[in-house]
Amino acid sequence: MNDEQEVLQVSIENKVCLLTLNRPERRNALSQQMNAEIRKAVLAADVNPAVSLIAITGAGTTFCAGADLKDARAMDAGGERYRGPLHQPDRTAFEVLIESRKPILGIINGPATAGGFELALACDLRVAVDTAWFCLPEARRGMGAHFASVVLHQIIPPGIAMEWLYTGRRVPLEEAVRWGLVNRVAPAEKLMETAMALAAEVTASAPLSLHRMKLTYRKTLGMTLLSALRLDVGPDPYASEDRKEGARAFLEKRDPVWQGR
Repeated sequence: MNDEQEVLQVSIENKVCLLTLNRPERRNALSQQMNAEIRKAVLAADVNPAVSLIAITGAGTTFCAGADLKDARAMDAGGERYRGPLHQPDRTAFEVLIESRKPILGIINGPATAGGFELALACDLRVAVDTAWFCLPEARRGMGAHFASVVLHQIIPPGIAMEWLYTGRRVPLEEAVRWGLVNRVAPAEKLMETAMALAAEVTASAPLSLHRMKLTYRKTLGMTLLSALRLDVGPDPYASEDRKEGARAFLEKRDPVWQGR
């Protein structure tokens, strides 16, 4: 396997599909190849019955520095028009993560900047190392931060979100935690242990219930309350064999054995 094929490492263990961005020499910048590999890996994990949760982290000491600006510079030098996210032939990796049926856990092992911050925003849960920080510098680089402009204010208060977007300033971890962006914080030597402990809590839940909750959460954003309450999306856990198993296990005071049906 050549270096280009190794830009993303994929492993599956204990119902967790772990994706590791593997360009530490480029601060895990999102090249076109890496974007394609992320999309492919997420789509594969989404239909794999052995996977209940998808986690994403970075190799080295940086989570992700965003889009690889070398790609953009090469296009500019070659006279090719640089295409923003709304003018690409394929969905972005962010969209594929958002639309996945499986919960997504971001393991933020270092700074998450620009598209790297947006990658973290595409996750449902985030565990960060205690040296992490966040930044959306696109306004200072003549870019748009399109994904963050849509998603960030759905996670943190709008006024704070717009401040981060408009100023492009570095956001320290303490501030990100204060506004609810991060679920857990751990030192570097405990980061993966802390993240996998949270993952284990999630994967102990019924897979059909996880699918239903994820899809309901994502697809009801922006809907009116009454419309959202009537949206019937994803598998029906109420009519599943796992619902019966969950009740039996509770009454018998044992762990349930989920079948995913």
